[in-house]
Amino acid sequence: MTDSRWWNPDRHADRRPLLLTRNRIQSDIRSWLMAEGFTEVDPAALAVSPGNEAHLHAFATTLLRGDGDGKGVTRYLHTSPEFAMKKLIAAGERRIAAFTHVWRNREGGPRHAAEFTMLEWYRCGDD
Repeated sequence: MTDSRWWNPDRHADRRPLLLTRNRIQSDIRSWLMAEGFTEVDPAALAVSPGNEAHLHAFATTLLRGDGDGKGVTRYLHTSPEFAMKKLIAAGERRIAAFTHVWRNREGGPRHAAEFTMLEWYRCGDD
């Protein structure tokens, strides 16, 4: 069996250039967004509802309330920051963007990961 521990410095060495490239790409995109007047937002990852997307499946978790009764409530890791961001648009924001982690259950394979980073952005009144 091949040692796949990515935290081994020798194994990580070939991945470091990809990490640095990813950082440069995000930095360049953030610079462009800022120059265009966008505000970066950080939508919450936990949602009350998983959404109504027929083809997207959310991960469920239990949020334990702090009132001491030990009962939990179901919450979901968002599959997209869209709903939270559209609330900000409805509240009056005109240009917003978010680099955020999203989670999609039932996804996986060589080209799909259950967790990934998404850039979502909205601007009002433009083509």
